[in-house]
Amino acid sequence: MSTKRCVVLNATYEPLTVVNSKRALVLWLEGKASVLKEHDEVVRSPSVTFNLPSVIALKTYVRGRAVYTTPAILTQRNLFVRDKWTCQYCGRSRGNLKNRESLTRDHVYPRSKGGLDRWDNVVTSCSSCNNRKGDFVLGDINISGMVLRRNPHKPTIFEIFAKGRIKDIEWDDVNDVFTGNID
Repeated sequence: MSTKRCVVLNATYEPLTVVNSKRALVLWLEGKASVLKEHDEVVRSPSVTFNLPSVIALKTYVRGRAVYTTPAILTQRNLFVRDKWTCQYCGRSRGNLKNRESLTRDHVYPRSKGGLDRWDNVVTSCSSCNNRKGDFVLGDINISGMVLRRNPHKPTIFEIFAKGRIKDIEWDDVNDVFTGNID
């Protein structure tokens, strides 16, 4: 069977955990969960074909850990995971960088001007963009092309865990569940 993963939401649609799709399929077949999103991959029995679930919601509330509300610790790795290992100015990922370039931490509001080392003030940046921006605040100076692609936010432990470990889940699908954009 496939190694696809599935996000399990509580009955209140709060993220609870991540399981393999086989376990999620069993929860659905036992009537304990509803499938909200599916992978393209299917599993076949002699008489039935099932799509592997990628997001399920439990039908009864399960008291779980507060991983979906507890903020993650600001570390270099967690920052890169939050920003998907991509420069937030030019959009290049670490695989697209030149030989002498690397990913760095950039303070949106520079530390020399009173900016703090907090989640809402740091983004992943390639060394070229970081050097180009220098000690300036984006709004104060017109540096062509220097625009943040995404506003920095404080991620939860669950978001860092899930983005860092699970490659086959479309996180936009999980966000659709929270915003009510389910097909």
